[in-house]
Amino acid sequence: MQVLYSLVVTIAAVLAAPWYVARYGLRGRPRGYWRERMGLLPDFFADGVERGGVWVHAVSVGETLAVAGLVSEIRRRFPDRPVYLSHVTPTGRATGEARIPDIAARFFLPLDWKWPARRIFDRLQPAMLILAETELWPNLLNVTRERGTRVILVNARLSERSLRGYRRFAFLFRNPLAGIDHVFAQTERDAERFRALGVPSQRVTVAGNLKSDMKPPQSNDFARDTRRALDEFGRGPVLVAGSTMAGEERLVLGAWDAIRARCPQAFLVMAPRHPERFEEVARLLTVNGHKFVRRTSLNSTDRSEVSQQLAGMDILLLNTIGELAGVYQIADAAFVGGSLVETGGHNPLEPAFWSKPVLFGTHMEAFRDLAGQFVAADAAFQVSNDGELATRVVELFTHPSLRETMGTRAHSVLRNNAGATTRVLDVIAPWLEEPRSLQLAAEGRTR
Repeated sequence: MQVLYSLVVTIAAVLAAPWYVARYGLRGRPRGYWRERMGLLPDFFADGVERGGVWVHAVSVGETLAVAGLVSEIRRRFPDRPVYLSHVTPTGRATGEARIPDIAARFFLPLDWKWPARRIFDRLQPAMLILAETELWPNLLNVTRERGTRVILVNARLSERSLRGYRRFAFLFRNPLAGIDHVFAQTERDAERFRALGVPSQRVTVAGNLKSDMKPPQSNDFARDTRRALDEFGRGPVLVAGSTMAGEERLVLGAWDAIRARCPQAFLVMAPRHPERFEEVARLLTVNGHKFVRRTSLNSTDRSEVSQQLAGMDILLLNTIGELAGVYQIADAAFVGGSLVETGGHNPLEPAFWSKPVLFGTHMEAFRDLAGQFVAADAAFQVSNDGELATRVVELFTHPSLRETMGTRAHSVLRNNAGATTRVLDVIAPWLEEPRSLQLAAEGRTR
């Protein structure tokens, strides 16, 4: 069956190649991207690579932000353990470079064939592989088991739909799941689903969401300068629509027109989730006659120029990576995208760092439990369409005391979910405290 799976991966890669070329062009990926995805690591890995390190995999931006605090604690407590960070998306890699600097090395995860995975293990010989959220790649996990490397799944979440999919292909995942040393689930519901997949109960812990321990950006000069410029021209309140998805921007803009009718000085920051859609959203704004400015067009080193550029605009298009978490600081209300369309929603914790009232749609399947906590605590409004979004935003904009109360409650939800990093470290620390020679001698062990 594993051979059949590898054949399917090969066919999928071949069929996807024209799509990648059409969408990104031959130069549309960072230098070395495809080499690394074939398991050919950069030449500098050949020199000075220490055995027994910790390999952390975070597929994209959200997962990278989630593991940032955990990586920092591992490096602080186990300085003799080199840390290697892998990603799938270029945006995840860029976020890792910005938020998790000074690690041993970083690379793109190889495609899920055994031979590139073995190349990685031959080069790194890690003692532990930490996978963020639900990165269950059968060949990678099987090779990890072959080499006797411990496998940890952190910030793990599993929807009911995903559970049904994994069960449908149980023959592929039975052995890989048996090789996982521990699963740190976000919620009890996630934990139950991993147990239902066959992970032994003693290897599953409800740790919470690592993002609850994530520190917001230390420097928010751009956000502060933007807010100062808006205040100078009497603009506000500010709605930040973060991580919007395809089809959702039209709904947000429909709501925005209604909001501006009631609050003519209001200002919108729109942050599409995926960078390849920045220009698509810019065209949408242009076609609909909205006055907007791209973040990349602002000269943030000249405060007066920023003020002048923002003065005649109604919308700031945040067409950069890694700034959204800090920009939530200027919000009077924060809409968490991916939730008015059927894409599963995104994490509402980032605006909660800044004690901001949160809004999201009904499609929060990927964060159902967390969204439920926000709603139950009266820290968020859940809306079903653009009309409800407009109504609730106007309510927040016209009632400052409500904004403050809901923002305080949102921050309380964040605090109540804190501690996941400590719970993970309590379990994995004894393994990382083992002498590396002892761990490496365990190659080929069965669990």
